[in-house]
Amino acid sequence: MRLVTILALVVAAGCNAPAAAPSASPVPIEKVTFIAGFKPQADLPFVAVYMAQAKGYFRDQSLEVEIQHATSGEHIQLLATDRAQFSTGSAADVMKRVASAGVPLVSIAQIGQRDEQSFAVRADSPIRTLKDWEGRLVGYKTTVSADYLALVAIGGLDRAKVREVAVGFDPRVLADGRVDVYPVFTANEPDTLARLGIPVRLFDPTTYGVPGLGLTLMTNQQMVQTKPEVVTRFLRAALRGLADAIANRDAAIDEVMKYATGEDRAHQRYMLDTEIDAAQTDLTRANGIGAMDRSRYVALRDFLLQYNAIAKSVDIDLVFTDRFVKDLYKDGRLIWR
Repeated sequence: MRLVTILALVVAAGCNAPAAAPSASPVPIEKVTFIAGFKPQADLPFVAVYMAQAKGYFRDQSLEVEIQHATSGEHIQLLATDRAQFSTGSAADVMKRVASAGVPLVSIAQIGQRDEQSFAVRADSPIRTLKDWEGRLVGYKTTVSADYLALVAIGGLDRAKVREVAVGFDPRVLADGRVDVYPVFTANEPDTLARLGIPVRLFDPTTYGVPGLGLTLMTNQQMVQTKPEVVTRFLRAALRGLADAIANRDAAIDEVMKYATGEDRAHQRYMLDTEIDAAQTDLTRANGIGAMDRSRYVALRDFLLQYNAIAKSVDIDLVFTDRFVKDLYKDGRLIWR
C-alpha cells in the first residue's frame, strides 16, 4: 500500500508537464535543416527552435536538426527546393510567395497572432489620430504596404494630402525629424528608438481591425505530403521549446545569445517579451501556442487582394494547414511522446 501511495504522488507531481502518450517503437534518425528567415535574434519561432535544440527535444523526436540563418531571403528558395525542410515567414509573405511564383510553402503553426508591424510617431508628436497624418511626412521602407493603405481608408484620409516618402530601414529618420510617421516592426525599432532617447507611440493596424498575422513556422508541400510524421515530430519539439522559453525567459535569452553574438541582450529580451505577448490570445489559451484559425487566413487573403498586395487569389488550403498543431494538443496541452 505504501508503494502504491508513493507512485501516486510521483504521477501527480508531473501533472504540469506536457501530456504524455504511450511510448512508440524507436524510429530512425532523420536529418533536417531549419533555416530562420533572418539573422540570429529573439524572433519567437527562432527561439522555439533554439530551445528545442538546447534541451534535446529534437533528439528525443529522432531528429538531427541543422540550424541556419538567412542573410538575403535565400530561405525561400532553399525551402521550396527541399534543401531546407523548415523555416519562418509571416503569413502574408507565405501568401505573396505562393500567389506571385507558386512557391510551395505551407504554414504549419501560427506563432505570431497579431500583425508584426506598426506605425510609430514620436511620443511628443501632436499626431494623435489617423486623420492627423494628413499634411505630414509618412515614411515607407521599400513599398507602400497594404497595412498603410488600410489605415488610410479606415481613417478617412485624403491620400493626396499625405506626403509619402521612401526612407529605407534606418529608424533614425524618425528621431531626427525627417519623417513624422515611420513603419516599424513592433518587437524591434520602438526599443531601438527608445535607446536613442526617442520614445514613441504606435498606431497598431490590428487595433483598427486590419486582419494581420505574424510569423509562422513553415515547411514545403513535399514534406507535408511525403513525410508528415517528420513535420509532426519537428513541430512537437519546437512547440515544447517554445513553452520552455515562455516559462523561463532568461534561459531563452541565454540560448539566443549563443547564436546572436554581439547583439544587445536587453534588446533581445525586449523582442522576446513583445513577441510572447503577441503570441497569446483566447485562441491559443484554449488550443495551445501556435494554434491556427482558417477564417483568419481567409480574411488575410481577402485583405491582401483588396489592397493589391497579391495579384491573384490563393487556395487557403495550399498555404495553410492546422492538422499538425491540432494533433499535437489536447485541451490546450502539448502531447509529448
